[in-house]
Amino acid sequence: MSGTQRGALGRLVRALSLGTLAVVYAGSLLITYRQLHAKPVLEGIIGAPDWTRAVLVMGLVIGGGLGTAAAIVDGRAELSSWILTVVGVLAALAWSLWASSSAGEDAVNMLFAAAAPLIILLVWAELMRQFRNRLP
Repeated sequence: MSGTQRGALGRLVRALSLGTLAVVYAGSLLITYRQLHAKPVLEGIIGAPDWTRAVLVMGLVIGGGLGTAAAIVDGRAELSSWILTVVGVLAALAWSLWASSSAGEDAVNMLFAAAAPLIILLVWAELMRQFRNRLP
């Protein structure tokens, strides 16, 4: 395969990969938000509307992720942004597993409850790797 063909094929594969990862990331964010918003009611316990916990946790995930992208663009250290992202994902994971366990769901349902938050982290890491490798 000539260099021109490899270059075009590489760009096509990269575009398909990025598009697929973006769709998976957005879907996982939505699923995780819905899990956080739909699980056991705590309004009476923590004194705040139920939707706030979902917004707070997802804010850590999205804010940390955007901070990571900004750090890559600016050539700064990414660690603090990754910490925010990981803390948000761990909070979402803990919440999803706790809620599934509290509802008496079986191990398969708990596995699916845990999948979306973990997918967010894995996909974001891959997106940032590709992003980092494309910058001059």
